[in-house]
Amino acid sequence: MTAGFQELSAGRGFVGRLETGSDLVEEIERFCADHEVRAAQVVVIGAVRRARYAYYEQDDHRYLELESDTHHEIVGFIGNVSLRDGRPFLHAHASFADASGATVGGHLLRGIEVFAAEVMIRELAGVELVRTPDAATGLALW
Repeated sequence: MTAGFQELSAGRGFVGRLETGSDLVEEIERFCADHEVRAAQVVVIGAVRRARYAYYEQDDHRYLELESDTHHEIVGFIGNVSLRDGRPFLHAHASFADASGATVGGHLLRGIEVFAAEVMIRELAGVELVRTPDAATGLALW
């Protein structure tokens, strides 16, 4: 079965830095709400003081929440913004590396404390991305 695709065009672009101590997920969602960004691609580079992430248990349809209270570099980050319950929702996955180079990562959760974060948001125009429950996966998908 082929999933449906929509054609889009590039909308506005934003770059900025998050404040030290802020919550990575909350701040990106707040920025998008304040600027009426309803669909976007998000990239982040930087470091965190605390990481919270999850692994999705496909058989049980639930997230296993994980966290690390040590400092980490963000070594990979890809995400998107769409609407969930009428508000911008950040869906992102990231990899974090510690001082030894060991990595952890997964689906990002609120509670990630920023040390330094440079954020790029590219609005996606001409599409309406709304998350709704999907019975097959147990996830809220477009």
